[in-house]
Amino acid sequence: MKLILLAAIFAMSAVFAQNDYNSLPIGKYEALLNQSNNKWSQGDIILLDANRYKITTNEEVGEYKFSATAQRVFFVSGPLKAAFAKTILNTGKPTIVLPLAENEQQGLKLAAADVFAYFKK
Repeated sequence: MKLILLAAIFAMSAVFAQNDYNSLPIGKYEALLNQSNNKWSQGDIILLDANRYKITTNEEVGEYKFSATAQRVFFVSGPLKAAFAKTILNTGKPTIVLPLAENEQQGLKLAAADVFAYFKK
């Protein structure tokens, strides 16, 4: 019985550990609208380094902070300043999600649906 419980706890911890990561890879995140393959009108998100980003339709460079604990991206300046963003793993790769409902509550109209930015390179 103890062995079964121990095995179950180990299996659960392995599954939950897959959802956590400590940093976002630097590079391009292809932004698509949820439930479609339509590109986001504001372009893709490019993480330039550990704290700077830009979007492809705007040359303005902004700053962001990533919280591994909260699995959130905080855009502190630039074109996405104050946008609500969370991170998830999608097929083992980090994805930045800009949820429609949370951003509308903050008065931001980013898109007509949730935006999913998938790490590409």
